[in-house]
Amino acid sequence: MSLKVLIVEDDVVFCKLLTKYLNNNGIETQDAQSAQVAKSLLANQNFDFVVIDNKLPDEDGIDVLAWLSEQEITVNKILMSRFEDEQIIQKATDLGVKRFVKKPLKPATLLDLLQELG
Repeated sequence: MSLKVLIVEDDVVFCKLLTKYLNNNGIETQDAQSAQVAKSLLANQNFDFVVIDNKLPDEDGIDVLAWLSEQEITVNKILMSRFEDEQIIQKATDLGVKRFVKKPLKPATLLDLLQELG
């Protein structure tokens, strides 16, 4: 199974760690450190998954998820956050998020989740 994943995370070291680990395990991965870059990539390329942090420097991940719905871009969504806020989780679920994951997230855990959902 060949998956294409976009990781949206403003912590550059964590983002590159996830990206490298997934690439080394056969998953084509790109990354973005802002909502603006993520939107550009999502508008111009097809991804199987977007794994997005809720707190980004320019916009919340929830806002990007809402934008995806408005643009009718079909992609499986996983939301990451350090905080388990029930309102955010409910909004994410309403926007079609497949899974909410709490950070810090181990790369192997993300790989398992992608393979399970993919």
